[in-house]
Amino acid sequence: MKNIKRWVDKNLIDENLASILENELKEENEKKAKFLTQITLYTIGVIFIATGVICFVAGNDWIIELFNKFPLFQTTALLLISIFSLFTGWKLKYDKQNFQRLGGALIFLSTLLIGCVYIQMGQKYNWSTNASSVLSLWFISIFPLAFIFKSKAINWLSIILFIIIFPYYYYDLNIDKINIWTIFMPISLCGILYTFANIPLIEKKFRDFALSYKLCALTIIFFTFLILIFSINPSYQMINPYYIIIPVVLILVNLWSYLQDKTEYNLKKNETYFLVFLMIFMLVLLIAPVINPIIANILSHLFLIYIVSNMLYWGYKFENISLINLSNFFLLIYILSIYCRYGWSFIDKTLFFLIGGIILLGCGIYLEKRKKAWISNKNSKEQE
Repeated sequence: MKNIKRWVDKNLIDENLASILENELKEENEKKAKFLTQITLYTIGVIFIATGVICFVAGNDWIIELFNKFPLFQTTALLLISIFSLFTGWKLKYDKQNFQRLGGALIFLSTLLIGCVYIQMGQKYNWSTNASSVLSLWFISIFPLAFIFKSKAINWLSIILFIIIFPYYYYDLNIDKINIWTIFMPISLCGILYTFANIPLIEKKFRDFALSYKLCALTIIFFTFLILIFSINPSYQMINPYYIIIPVVLILVNLWSYLQDKTEYNLKKNETYFLVFLMIFMLVLLIAPVINPIIANILSHLFLIYIVSNMLYWGYKFENISLINLSNFFLLIYILSIYCRYGWSFIDKTLFFLIGGIILLGCGIYLEKRKKAWISNKNSKEQE
């Protein structure tokens, strides 16, 4: 609306065209609001139905006794319901196309029910429901559906499952459990998700999915390095081959992708450099018997600065509001962490809060200037 008024004031458009644009913009905003409301209602409705069925079964002993007498009945019923939900969702969303939002919700419900089927099978055959094998079957079953139906909800569910499966797999190996969670797990997850997002097919045809993988990877690695600047162990040595394979493979894959890429795409090159150095950093931590805490701390700071600065640069370059907001959030967390880490013990408490407030205000002014400069550049480009 503000842009339209500004265009009218600068005589770029007349009043009739401005009124038409305003009406179309209002209609578009109403459609978006209705779209969000429909998704919210359908999602909550699906969750309520699933919860109601579970409560109904749990509150009726005769149903539980029937399931105990016929163990396969419960699994078969869940499987048939999930298939019916998937088929009905496909029919509504893609065939008849009369209730597309409801169809998408039913398709998502089927992916949840598939997980229930595998959990029931695990209980029947005495598998641990927390084992990586059961969750892997669930992930393998729904992961292709995210791409077939281009469903963001199923894609996020598959990402969550993968993040859960990966540590469980190594935890089930019963080797070097102490340092799994601090170094190997988060850095490896970041490398895998980011490398998968940079696959040409994913990057071109499923750009929203690639962005979700990258955002998850960046969030994981950011908080990992944030923890490292506060606490670094004298040694993270894990010489078991199971831990060495993944960083080596990721380095080779990213280098091969870099050599195969003939385009002058600076963002992908920067991402490749970052991933390769990140995997080398992890390899050094895994192999070295002793770590110099000062060097590791400095490298952690450099990685954090590189992540935040690149997110800000590419966010403004591509005009991606979500990336800009996330980078601003990361920058705020980093500044507060550094200030509390080094300021609390060495500065008088009164000065600590006064200086901290001034720093935060200065950051806010800087970001506000960046935003205004970005808006002015955008407006000048539109006028040209």
